[in-house]
Amino acid sequence: MMRIDRHTRRLYQEDPFLCQAEARIVRVGADHIELDATCAYPEGGGQESDMGVLILESGARLRFISAQRMYGHPCGLPDFPDILVAGVIWHTILPEDRPGLLEARPGMVARVVIDVARRARLTVSHTASHLLYLGIERHRPDAIGRTLGCHIREDGARFDFAVEERFTPEEIAAIASTANELVTRDLAVTTDADTATKDARRWHCASHVIPCGGTHWDHTGAIGQMEVRRKRLGTGKERLSCHLPDMRIDLGRYHPQP
Repeated sequence: MMRIDRHTRRLYQEDPFLCQAEARIVRVGADHIELDATCAYPEGGGQESDMGVLILESGARLRFISAQRMYGHPCGLPDFPDILVAGVIWHTILPEDRPGLLEARPGMVARVVIDVARRARLTVSHTASHLLYLGIERHRPDAIGRTLGCHIREDGARFDFAVEERFTPEEIAAIASTANELVTRDLAVTTDADTATKDARRWHCASHVIPCGGTHWDHTGAIGQMEVRRKRLGTGKERLSCHLPDMRIDLGRYHPQP
């Protein structure tokens, strides 16, 4: 796996409610800009990336449709077997705005502004995904070791499992009850970094700890009561998803860089 010496400072790790920040352009590609720092969360851990706009010194506004982590590598820590660390983050520019890349030069200052409403919904959804996971771990522990992947979107999240035994209606109801009980308690949520590398992070809620580098709301009550649904994907494959019709977010929590 290719490694490079450059590293993008991940401002979202330092302040998850930061929505605007200034940074310097490091590299300009045919369809993207790399900065030395960003508050935009790149796609990873199942969570969709932030979207937003880069405002150049000239005043040009380049909308980015994704943020991507590039040239990361496994951290080598046993508690984080699937997590990539280090590397850089590319902001992929909307095709219609790519002519504006001609105005961008390495060393220039650019302001990153993320779509706050999108980030907030993804953040709450990611926290909800962990509560769903805890419900599955309690009532169908056999499925946890057979997780195929997850997808965290603005209105909820899903997990796919390679299991022959289907989730029964009773199990789904029990999983939903466990997850929603954690919502009702409005528990505090915190994250921290491993002492070996700050990109290897953990999610904490009550006595539960899950390795995760995504963005999270700081209390579970914002999720609202979730709906848990099952879908058969084919022989030996099941999907459980949570939907969040009662999500409560406070966009006033977000702020620009001081």
